[in-house]
Amino acid sequence: MSEEAQRFTQKLQDLQTRVQESTLPAEKKMAQCVLNCYNGSKDYTAVHDCAQQCQQKMQVIAKKIEGEMNSLQGSVQACQQSVMKRLEPQLQTARTDVALQKSLQAEYEQGVTRCIKEAEPLLPGIEARISGYLKEALRESAQGRGGGWRSGPRRGAAAAAPRTCSCGGPAGASGNG
Repeated sequence: MSEEAQRFTQKLQDLQTRVQESTLPAEKKMAQCVLNCYNGSKDYTAVHDCAQQCQQKMQVIAKKIEGEMNSLQGSVQACQQSVMKRLEPQLQTARTDVALQKSLQAEYEQGVTRCIKEAEPLLPGIEARISGYLKEALRESAQGRGGGWRSGPRRGAAAAAPRTCSCGGPAGASGNG
């Protein structure tokens, strides 16, 4: 692996570590919401429906994060494939020519390095979007909107309804009513 590829791989691993660490507050909110489901009812179905509602927002965030990473990976792979496609016709000729094989290998590595250099500036934007997803989810949770992770007992007339989940979500399993 070239030095440029190793450096990019390290930057990507560092990004993934920061993303994992930044998900901890949202994961904690989700876990607190699930715990509240167990505190709010003894009915198996109600508790599990509530817990599923709590986990739903984190699943949405996880899909967004996965989409960001897959997009980056797809972009780099498409670039690498275009380099390979461009060199493919010459590879047929190079089967018996060792010097040409080495030359094509060097050209391929230069192309891959270019792909990495083109992808590297995308990393800060990816991290910013992921951070935004997490902040938005926590903000919605704090405001009690969006099927979030609102915790604590319900107040007022809605508390008398036979709802068991205090984490948000659709009526019948929600404390938002």
